[in-house]
Amino acid sequence: MTTIEFRGKVTVDGIIDLPEEWYGKVDVNSIHVQLTSNTCFQELFVESIPYGRTVKVRNQGGGKIDAFFTVTAVLTTED
Repeated sequence: MTTIEFRGKVTVDGIIDLPEEWYGKVDVNSIHVQLTSNTCFQELFVESIPYGRTVKVRNQGGGKIDAFFTVTAVLTTED
């Protein structure tokens, strides 16, 4: 079992576009998202991961999103 990782900063709209090369190569049920607030406390959560292509992040407190992310997933195929 091989895992892959993708890191970055969550944009203001709360959408994380997963890498194009992940499509069809990762187990969508294995996608794990870690969110880390930046500059202030935020009640961040993953609203959904539609089709394993994007991650929708929301702030329960209603404020703007300012955070970093790490997404990991298990490869279903190895090249």
